Amino acid sequence: MPQLSVIDLAMFLLETPVRPFNIGPLVLLRPPKGARRFADRLLERMLKQEAGPPFNHRLQLSLTRIPSVEPMSGADLAKHVHRITLGGGGSMDELIAKVCELHEALLPREGLLWQFYVIDGLADGRVALYGKVHHGIIDGRSFVQAVTQWFSSDPKDRTVRAMWQGLPPSGSARRTAGHGTGRSNPTAVGAMRDLLKKAAGVGGSTLGLYRMLAAQGRRRLGLGGEALDLPFLDIPDVLSSVASPKRNYAFTTLPLGEVKALGKAADATVNDILLAVLDGALTQHLSAQLQLSNKPLVVDMPVTLTGASGGNQIAVLQLAMGRPGSTPRQRLAAIRKETARVKAAVKDNSSETVMLYTTVVHALPTLLERVGLKRPLRVSNLLFSNPFGLAGRCYLMGAEVELALPMSVVAAGQMLNITVVTLADRLQIGLLGIPGAIDHINRLATHIDAAYQELKADLAATEEVPAASTRRASKPRRTTRKAVV
Repeated sequence: MPQLSVIDLAMFLLETPVRPFNIGPLVLLRPPKGARRFADRLLERMLKQEAGPPFNHRLQLSLTRIPSVEPMSGADLAKHVHRITLGGGGSMDELIAKVCELHEALLPREGLLWQFYVIDGLADGRVALYGKVHHGIIDGRSFVQAVTQWFSSDPKDRTVRAMWQGLPPSGSARRTAGHGTGRSNPTAVGAMRDLLKKAAGVGGSTLGLYRMLAAQGRRRLGLGGEALDLPFLDIPDVLSSVASPKRNYAFTTLPLGEVKALGKAADATVNDILLAVLDGALTQHLSAQLQLSNKPLVVDMPVTLTGASGGNQIAVLQLAMGRPGSTPRQRLAAIRKETARVKAAVKDNSSETVMLYTTVVHALPTLLERVGLKRPLRVSNLLFSNPFGLAGRCYLMGAEVELALPMSVVAAGQMLNITVVTLADRLQIGLLGIPGAIDHINRLATHIDAAYQELKADLAATEEVPAASTRRASKPRRTTRKAVV
């Protein structure tokens, strides 16, 4: 059996109908000129490809031991690969609505832990591909690796690869399997019991967790240190609503080269720049909705770990963004300071300890939500992830990849997920929210572009970046699924 992590297990045991742990790309292809029946021919050729790890894993059920996974041979791919034709005019809004509907549904637990859809009927002749995989068997970075080998850099290459062929050889050293559960809907008590059983087998991580929390407590009392803030405290009461299985989605893009240059000039990372932009955009969005707060917004952010076991070699940690009323430059400075503190805290603790901390912190809101807590326990205001992306122009069976948009998880304790994936020279920013908390998610996409321009202008005014770099960013794509409450 593959070696599995406590985070992998948690993603299955803590999953509910309103909190599915589905991740996957929404890819938009422009078929070559003169291509006929492109979607059908692509589907036929994809179905000839066998599933490789972790896409060939299924749940291993057990009444006495912690659930696990095992390789499955001879799977019927026709049960996992589907064909859809849009029937309402083929607008981008219709496509987004259909993909949100697919993304909301729990994956079946009986077979392979993924589903894939080939979608045509778009008004302009483009073809969409949407694949969803359970997050418990693969992390975001490994998924990008799998998608990378799916495409070609040569427009004349007619080789057809499939998402489910498995990770490329460069990722073979990583353990990619995840956990599952033998119960279709385990109880809150049962879920916590299995998680604690798994945690007990992680060596000294439990003692490390106590030390980590103690350091946070000392910092809370003003005794110094580079520890994280204590969880669940000082989370602004914004972007909140009742949990729902419904999702809405929007996206926009920013120019990668320009963002990199901006970060280099300001001595900041691309992630720092993106977080500062998102902080400014959310501030604009909340102000327009008269949702004001005197506390900084708190963001959940995955951090890659070294030496950890299991499919998800990450921790998801919280950091405060800029204080209300801050200028864009001040927001960036505050975020740089906070990200440095998070990195220091990770360095001071073992990977297994930080993974256990992540699991415990995110398990509590889920368990309380499942037992009927009316007011959810807040972990953060949103989750932000940037799992890298695809270099250069990409093609599949001669069709150019115009978009490769990320769709991810809205976990308990939050109502918004923002994930960034690179395609060639663009940062593609996908926004996935729960209607009620984020009713006008397309407007938030527009605010991202405005906040980016404001940050560039502020840094240029303080001579931190050359004024020439303040050219316009790419126009945001204003498309969304209408909110359902």
